[in-house]
Amino acid sequence: MTTNFNFTRFTNLLKLDIAENWKNSLFGLLGIYAAFLIPMLGWLWNPSAYSFHQFCNNMLGVVFLVTSFFFIFYASRIMICMNSKEKRISYLLLPATMFEKFLSRFVIVTVFLSIQVFVALLALELSRYLLQPLFRLPAEFSQSMLAEMAEMMTFAGRASVNNECVYYNTTLMQLLGFIFLLWNHSLFVLGGSRWYKHPFLKTLGVIIAVNLIGGVIFARLVETGMMERFFQWMSENFEETPATVNGLITAGILFFGSLTIFNWWLSYWLFTRSQVIRRKWLGV
Repeated sequence: MTTNFNFTRFTNLLKLDIAENWKNSLFGLLGIYAAFLIPMLGWLWNPSAYSFHQFCNNMLGVVFLVTSFFFIFYASRIMICMNSKEKRISYLLLPATMFEKFLSRFVIVTVFLSIQVFVALLALELSRYLLQPLFRLPAEFSQSMLAEMAEMMTFAGRASVNNECVYYNTTLMQLLGFIFLLWNHSLFVLGGSRWYKHPFLKTLGVIIAVNLIGGVIFARLVETGMMERFFQWMSENFEETPATVNGLITAGILFFGSLTIFNWWLSYWLFTRSQVIRRKWLGV
């Protein structure tokens, strides 16, 4: 078998993965839909307390939180197909390159999950229209919820500096938010590539431990006055202008983007060294 990437072989592997896990995918879709639906029903129960705009704003928060959770949860399960000796033998012996296998699993926990979220949102919109007569909703609720939520996601970015509004590049800020979420996703991809059993809990535990250690270090820096000196240095050497804000945003994009690419590379590196009988590391 050639070691070069073959698109036909990759699509066949992807189809096999989807076919073998269609039940899990269906349950995942129902779970996403239910997580959207239950809060929506709670707000529709008392529509007089909310305007349509407030309702959509609440639902936008729910969609963001639910989608974020499912993305990192699925990311941690990227190698769930290898959580037993039998599954590892079966998957490692598939007639495909290691890159094709890893890419197939990556597509499942990103692109395929995005399709599930989109379908769940369409089902949620349809459910709202069907349930609208039961809740005696005001006429304004006959508008499209998804269209209103999409409009809310476009905003004119601004940052406040010394009580003055400093406008920043909206596209850069949205890109920074996306890259930051992608970096969080890559952490769970890395954890799922390291731990095949209970990957979500183990990855989350490591992240919490690192945050606790980082919090202690930050507190010590504050006590020593280092952070105060750093902010003083920033104010003396950088003017509070839109160019400075945009520069900091760009630096954040490059920083978290680099970490994301490194996590993806490290995840693939771990996968290429997968063995049928796994060696213990730190007892886990």
